[in-house]
Formats: sequence, structure tokens, C-alpha cells
Amino acid sequence: MLGLSGCASLSRPEADAWQGADPELSACLAWMDALDQAVDAAGVRDAQEVRLRGFPHLRASRLSDALRAQASRGPAAMADWVGLLQRQGRAGQTVELANLPAPVLTRWMAVAYGELAREQARRRLNDCSDRLAAAVLAEPGLQAQLLAADPVPDAYSTVARWVGVYPLSRLPFSWGVQRWQAGTLETFARESVRARTDEPFRRYTPSAAAQVGNPLLEKALQGTPTDALGLPRLDPALAGALLDRHAPVFEIRHRADHDRPGRIVWGADGWPTVQPDQPVVYRRIAFTRLGGETLVQLVYLIWFSERPRTGPLDLLGGRLDGVIWRVTLDEQGRPLLYDSIHACGCYHLFFPDRRLREKPLPEPGIEWVFSPGPLVHPGPGERVVLRLDSATHYLMALGVSSHVEGIPYTFDDEDALRSLPWPPGGPQARRSLYGPDGMVSGTERGERWLFWPMGVRNPGAQRQWGHHATAFVGRRHFDDPDLIERRFERIDHPR
Repeated sequence: MLGLSGCASLSRPEADAWQGADPELSACLAWMDALDQAVDAAGVRDAQEVRLRGFPHLRASRLSDALRAQASRGPAAMADWVGLLQRQGRAGQTVELANLPAPVLTRWMAVAYGELAREQARRRLNDCSDRLAAAVLAEPGLQAQLLAADPVPDAYSTVARWVGVYPLSRLPFSWGVQRWQAGTLETFARESVRARTDEPFRRYTPSAAAQVGNPLLEKALQGTPTDALGLPRLDPALAGALLDRHAPVFEIRHRADHDRPGRIVWGADGWPTVQPDQPVVYRRIAFTRLGGETLVQLVYLIWFSERPRTGPLDLLGGRLDGVIWRVTLDEQGRPLLYDSIHACGCYHLFFPDRRLREKPLPEPGIEWVFSPGPLVHPGPGERVVLRLDSATHYLMALGVSSHVEGIPYTFDDEDALRSLPWPPGGPQARRSLYGPDGMVSGTERGERWLFWPMGVRNPGAQRQWGHHATAFVGRRHFDDPDLIERRFERIDHPR
């Protein structure tokens, strides 16, 4: 590590992109290069967004990739695009700096820059990020290289599909998907959200601080300003109010502790675990594209300690089980589409509003749109209720209810999972729930030994935002900005 940090030199892509940079920029590039090497050596790389070769301060996502065409339309659009890439880069690097083990951090900083505190290193990171971003905006050649950067890779392995003879092996998987869909339709036809919750069901509801009865939120996004890329400029207070308003009620069939949601923590044994005495829903804001407009999405994630195995041949059980619920709002702020997956990327369900019409299937047999029911609109004082089964935590029914009493849960930002307190006494103060590959270590499922020909990396494992492949047959990502646009068309005027 001493040699790695003390003798850090600019890697080839950075050198090519920044030839002739002034001494301050060169020093920043060398500093970030040393940080990257320390991060990789310590195994604390954050995988949510993708590093851009030659631009160590910027990181890409599928959303930023989708906005490249807009970025080239003028200086304002380019500035907003670089700003988006910079925010993504700064978030990832801040997480990595926070997760660097203290001994590594001390050695790296002592050799490179003296005895700096972690906070001082963070300030250096922010300063260099700003300097490099300004240099990109001042140099058309750097902008051209940035626009030509490699896109974010998808979450599928083409090699695995080739080795697994995907055109043939997909057939039994397609039949399996159809059987699961048929079973899900039967479940939704049988189950319903209850007016009152009794055993064996328990309801988990947003805390009293989360407002539910503000009718103004139905038009909250009308007139919201956008940047030059078309991204809404959401005021933090408005974002919080929307996340509060559309937070669902979880109605869960309870049979054991594995059906109690809770806060993710690192256990003393070095494995992530769930504290069911502290029910928490993790949430984030996302965006999607539809009809030339950028729509706001509200994302909610709930964790269980496990999906218990039913026996030695159970391929689907294992440590941790997460359920993700997403609300896509229209231009005014009304729900337009709900969809849900598990944190493995599995079991993708769509609940479209009547203003959306499904487009024809582009290829026979692929997973396209599976909708077990329509979108339901909660009225004043009502919330959407999600009914989950025991153990599998499958979504069984969708409804609305004004009876929202139950076990209260609190909120936390989903990004908090990228840097969690590490058990006391260890050499590392903090650690991400996710590994450098975007997966949660220890959550591997037995299905990976059979499902690999579909090309999904580590199928069944719980994974980080940006790594959710949601189809075994075909290609589909939960964070694809065109996920909705490719599958639905609007049959109402957007305004």
C-alpha cells in the first residue's frame, strides 16, 4: 500500500485525456489516481455508478447515458450533464473514502500528503472534483472524449449465454416464467387487502410524521422547473413530501421472525443482518423517460432477514430478502405506473394506469410486461397497501385503505446502505452492504448453478441499485430510463 500510494502515477487514459494540464489539475489527477488505487487495494470500491476512463471525478449511470444526446445540444445542457456525472462521481468517491479502513487511510495520506484527517481528505476530494469539472466545461476536446466514453455495461453476460446455448436453454426457462405468472394471477384473484388486519397478518405503516392527506401533492409537479436536460429540479422539501405521501402500507403474513422487516446492520459475526425491532423503509428518488418527458420515480426498499429454505433442495432460499416498490408519477404528480421487484431483480410486476397501453411484444417468448392487475389510486387519507406472503415475501395483492394504523416504520435514505457502521473493534470504521461487484456477499442462492445460461450474473443474490437485471428471458434492467417507454404508450395528453 505504501508503494501503491507513494509512487502513484497517472494511468494511461487519464494521461491521454489531460495532456498539457496545468500543475494544479495534474496534482488533482495524481491525487485521485492514488485514492482509486487505495480504494481498489482495500476492496471498498462502490459499484452503484460506473467510473469513466480518463475522468476520475465523474461516474456514469444508465440515466446519464440516456441523456448524452441532450448534452450535446449546447453549453447549458453540457454543463448540466457534467454536473450530473460529477454528483454521481462525488457520491461514490465520498462513500469509498468513508469506507477506507483507518490503517490504509493513514498510510496513504501520510505518504502522499502528510497527516491529514479524513475530513481534510474529503475537502481535497471536493476541491479537485470542482477543478476538474470546470476544466472539462472549458475544453471542447475533453467534452468530445466524454461524449464518446463507453456506455454503462448491462448486467448480462453474453459469454455465459453463448456457452449455455441460450437460444435453446431459454425455452424451459420461458415455460417456467409462464408457470410463475399463471400462479401469480391465481394468487391475485384469490387474495385481497383487508379492511382490518388480524392474525396472521401484520401491518407496517409510515410513521405519523409522513403526511397522507395533502391533496395539493396531486399537482405538486405541475410547473416544476427543469434543467437544460429536462430533469426536474426537485426541491428537497417537495421530494420528501412526495416520498412521504406515496409510501405504502405493508400487510405481511407473519409466521416467524423472517417476516419482520427491519434495519440493516453489520453483525458482530461480519455478516449483514436485520434488526426487526427497528422497522425501516429505505427510499430514493429516480427518473425515467416517457414521450420526451422526464418523470419522477419514488423508490422504496424493505429488508427481511432471510428467505428461509424449505429443504436441502430449495434453490431460492438464503440470507436476506429485499422487496422494492416503485411509484412513477406523471408530469403533475399523479401515479402513472407502479412496479415491483425483489432485491435480486426477480419477480418484476407492473401495475399500469388506464392512461398507459402496452405495446406489442417485440420478440416471442421474452419477459416483457407482466401485470397481475391495474394501478389503484389512493384517495384523500388513503394509502396503497401491499400484501406480502410469509417466507417468500411475494406480492399477493394490491389495494388502498384509509385504515393505516399498525406497526410504524421510519425512513432512511437508500444511499445509507453504501456506508454502514462496522462492528466495534475492527480495523474498518464503516463498510458498504454491497461489494465491489454490486452484490451483497453471503446472499448467493442455489439457483445460480442452474440459471447461469440466462446470462444473469449471480442470479438470486441481493444487489445494489443499478445492478438489477429483471428478466431471465430477454434483457431488462430496473433502472433502464426507457423501461416504460419501450413497453407502454400514452393514450392521454401528458398535460
